[in-house]
Amino acid sequence: MTTAAARVRATAQPAPTGQLRPALRLVPGRAAIAGRAPFAILVGGILGGGLIALLLLHTMAAQDAFRLHDLQRQAADLRDTQQELQVATQQLEAPATLATRARALGMVPTGSISFIRLRSGRLVGVAKAAPAPSPVAPAATPTPTASASSGASSGSTGRHPAGCLHAHCRPTARSR
Repeated sequence: MTTAAARVRATAQPAPTGQLRPALRLVPGRAAIAGRAPFAILVGGILGGGLIALLLLHTMAAQDAFRLHDLQRQAADLRDTQQELQVATQQLEAPATLATRARALGMVPTGSISFIRLRSGRLVGVAKAAPAPSPVAPAATPTPTASASSGASSGSTGRHPAGCLHAHCRPTARSR
């Protein structure tokens, strides 16, 4: 026999002195009922707080989605504007446009080219004078546009050469 079994037998035997045990009675259950209400309130509060936190997080995520959509649309508009400006710049830098603007400013093409070497300051090549330009017929007075009548003037008389890049000469996006 093991020691644990011997202990159980020893405690199971009645006391040898013959004393009677007191009668057992039931303890009132008020403490158990009172303990359930605070627990239920605590669980309900935790669930309610979690629900409110979940709703707040969902609302913030929806706001971020709207903001993201607006920023994506704005970025697409800016990309379109950038592309339009690049096309306009390429058109202004085209050789035909540059030649037209140069003629409008009174420049003439030359047949000879010469270069200056920066290190020595020597002229390389033969420079010949270009022929004098033929007089340009005066252009018809253009009708005033919204940009010309807005008062932005730098002493001009309203006649601008074609392809002029001054701010008061540039066509606006509305007049195109």
